[in-house]
Amino acid sequence: MGALAADATVEERLGPSSLLWRYAGDTRIAFLGGTIGLLQLMHPAIAAGVLEHSNFFEDPADRVFRSLPRILGAVYDGDAAAETGLQVRDFHRSIRGVDPVGRRYHALDPATFWWAHATFQFMAEQVVDRFDRHRLTDAEREQLYQEGVAWYRRYGVSERPVPADRMAFQAEWDRICTEVLEMNDAVRFVLDTLHAPLPPMRDRAAMPSLLRPVADHPVVRRLLARPSRIAAIGGLPASVRERFDIRWTAADQVQLDVIERTVALTWRRLPPTVRWQPRAYEGWQRELGVAP
Repeated sequence: MGALAADATVEERLGPSSLLWRYAGDTRIAFLGGTIGLLQLMHPAIAAGVLEHSNFFEDPADRVFRSLPRILGAVYDGDAAAETGLQVRDFHRSIRGVDPVGRRYHALDPATFWWAHATFQFMAEQVVDRFDRHRLTDAEREQLYQEGVAWYRRYGVSERPVPADRMAFQAEWDRICTEVLEMNDAVRFVLDTLHAPLPPMRDRAAMPSLLRPVADHPVVRRLLARPSRIAAIGGLPASVRERFDIRWTAADQVQLDVIERTVALTWRRLPPTVRWQPRAYEGWQRELGVAP
């Protein structure tokens, strides 16, 4: 894929002035949690690791809620961000084995680890494209991508599979969606659970503290189930929905459009402690004394 366009100057800029800081820790990433979870689980090596090395069927959201604070810490932890990234990497050292069809896997295989990271880059970009009033210019989209590459570097995993620029990223993303991703028991389980009330939220460290009591209420969890399913399925690339025959109707698309438009128009009215993930909020407070 050629030499990476990102360099040390991008790494140096990965702070409050970066686009990555502006979007990666925005709480609107919650609308994309189901999407990136599905895209990760559709990767055969990630699915095998999750099924063999976690309590997935007992608590399918646990892995994301436990991992997200540290993953965002690799962006927002300031001078300690690189150390946080290495901690994230090291948590994956023992996740290895053989999947049900005999393929060996290791969470630190560069192509596998990069795909997991790519879904988070996708997440940050989708916050803007779907849930914000701002529209990225081509230059901003490239900048956000290169800042995501600098984020990946903090994990200390081989950069061999990392595309050189945003255009190359799109080509590799499309290839994986059409040639590598698979339907499996973990994905089917998540698709089924999307029809059920949301899981309890009170003890989730990735949830802003002001939202936990509300999000944990049984009635709220029940009411949010359908919007969450619409956001999760609607966020999948159309090629993935079509490949795996995941139902998506014109009425679903209308509901998704309403959700995205409503969030984009009202989000800035919420207090900063709600609009930012806790790790991101701490970073803004440390660096600027205030969250934007």
